[in-house]
Amino acid sequence: MAEEEDKGTPLKLFSGKEEPLNRLILQILRNSKQPLTKYETALEVRHVPDFTHTDKNTVYRRMDALHKQDLISIVGEKPTQPGWPTELYIINDRGTAALKLDKRNIERWVLTASQDEMREFNGIYPG
Repeated sequence: MAEEEDKGTPLKLFSGKEEPLNRLILQILRNSKQPLTKYETALEVRHVPDFTHTDKNTVYRRMDALHKQDLISIVGEKPTQPGWPTELYIINDRGTAALKLDKRNIERWVLTASQDEMREFNGIYPG
């Protein structure tokens, strides 16, 4: 019998109609070697098949929501062509953890983790 595909942990962040764009924005910020503006992130989103017609304002709203949820952080500003400063964003530890949990089936992990992994987990999550 073939092994079931690991669907990961269902997080509200990765459900509903915002799910694909939330995941893509977090992945873009994770893979970027430098902080990105909302506009730069929107340009990266448009380079991905199935997202080529995504409106930049939709990306801006999703990034505002991800920032409000403390999944991405503002780390500075840079001037734009019109001369207005714009924020620079990175994925933070909470966003990185969300992406990792999205790829991990927690129930399978509990049943297959080594004793060392379980001790480390229990040390991180006491109580």
